[in-house]
Amino acid sequence: ACPALCTCYVSPPTVSCQANNFSSVPAGLPPGARRLFLQNNVIGALRAGTFGPSTVTLWLYSNNISSIQPGTFRHLPALEELDLGDNPHLRVLAPDTFHGLHRLQALHLYRCRLASLPSGIFRGLRSLQYLYLQENGLLYLQDDLFSDLANLSHLFLHGNRLRALSEGVFRGLSSLDRLLLHANRLAAIHRRAFGGLARLTILYLFNNSLVALPGDPLAALPSLQFLRLNANPWACDCRARPLWAWFRRTR
Repeated sequence: ACPALCTCYVSPPTVSCQANNFSSVPAGLPPGARRLFLQNNVIGALRAGTFGPSTVTLWLYSNNISSIQPGTFRHLPALEELDLGDNPHLRVLAPDTFHGLHRLQALHLYRCRLASLPSGIFRGLRSLQYLYLQENGLLYLQDDLFSDLANLSHLFLHGNRLRALSEGVFRGLSSLDRLLLHANRLAAIHRRAFGGLARLTILYLFNNSLVALPGDPLAALPSLQFLRLNANPWACDCRARPLWAWFRRTR
């Protein structure tokens, strides 16, 4: 049976309940559904046991989600895409929110109100390739936050409030191709912050508060092809020497 006000399709098994003003996930979701579209409602909370183990794609963006009960996603072994973006009341995530999602390839957490991310939040997500964290209120990122994400290729962190990047913040991201850090408040980048990002081809650092890049952190990026540094208050004195030296070597 298909829940009231929803549309169901047979191949692939899909339940489409978007834009129906649901305040909670509708009851009676078919347990064999592979795609669940619940975006553009007013759902306020997610509870354990709501979604079936066959779910591959789960769209929950543009709701009013403010809480996610522990275990909500724990028994979804087939899940490959989870979109929780554009939920402006989602301000806190438990450390084990995404544990067990070993097949997850894309995780959308953009445009929420997350000021911080707990240690271990991405633990075990070894299949993850795309992580969208832009336009939150993130103030800092602790070392080893992404250390389990060896297959991650795209990391979007623009539009936050980050002020500094520490030495181990991107540790473990050996497959990263694209790193967007523009439109933050970055004033300090550790000279080894980009160490280990040997495959990175695109780096955006524009529209920050960078005066200099001491210690030549860009030297750790042998594959870099596209770099944007504009709209920073760069110092035109001796502090610019490492950056100019890097430009001369790579042009």
